[in-house]
Amino acid sequence: MIRTNIMLTNEQHALLKVQSRLKKRTVGDLVRSAVDTAFPADSVQRRHQIALCAYQEGLISIGKLAESLGLDPVTARGYLREQGIEIAVQDATEALADAGNA
Repeated sequence: MIRTNIMLTNEQHALLKVQSRLKKRTVGDLVRSAVDTAFPADSVQRRHQIALCAYQEGLISIGKLAESLGLDPVTARGYLREQGIEIAVQDATEALADAGNA
């Protein structure tokens, strides 16, 4: 790795510190992840990043994430763990609403 310095606004730094605590990741890890998301190596990686962001925002389910990544749901869960992303768990009300919408 290469060490570099960047200038952040007070608000950006505060946001990174809060997210660092919430996600249990270092500030450096969050910055590297943001750079990877902004400048993906290829279009497949970019689609994966978009799917991961949508999952983290609660916009898609783990099943839809798995489909987007070309994985089965069990492997997708392992991938999320490897990436340090918390696996969302639906409560009973959400699960019943989803079942009703299916």
